[in-house]
Amino acid sequence: MQRTPIQIRFNDIDILGHVNNVMFGHYCDVARSDYFLNKTSPITDFQNDNKVLILVHTEYDFLAPCFFTDTLFVETYLEKTGEKSLHLLQEIVDEQGNVRVRSRSVMSTFDKSTGKSFPLAGEWSFSE
Repeated sequence: MQRTPIQIRFNDIDILGHVNNVMFGHYCDVARSDYFLNKTSPITDFQNDNKVLILVHTEYDFLAPCFFTDTLFVETYLEKTGEKSLHLLQEIVDEQGNVRVRSRSVMSTFDKSTGKSFPLAGEWSFSE
């Protein structure tokens, strides 16, 4: 598990006074980047490498509202590895560990030179 602290910005708050639901996608993006930087080495140079991971599916369950004064973290877990994909679970939690938002996402391998996915095995190793 990778735990990433999140900074809630003033413009993340909507007219109802809570973090707008669209912001949780940004928070999960930050945490996914943090996860990959800490768990792997080969996918840090997206500009110069033809083989990358791309986000192909996301879903969110909004369990409790978040507010400007909350201290939030995104906990990222690798749920499973497919032949050409990674399935991630991310939970946005407060200081007490209460889950406020739960997200599941799928990332697929993608070769920019061929426009196709490729087998994950042998390219990168991922483990919890």
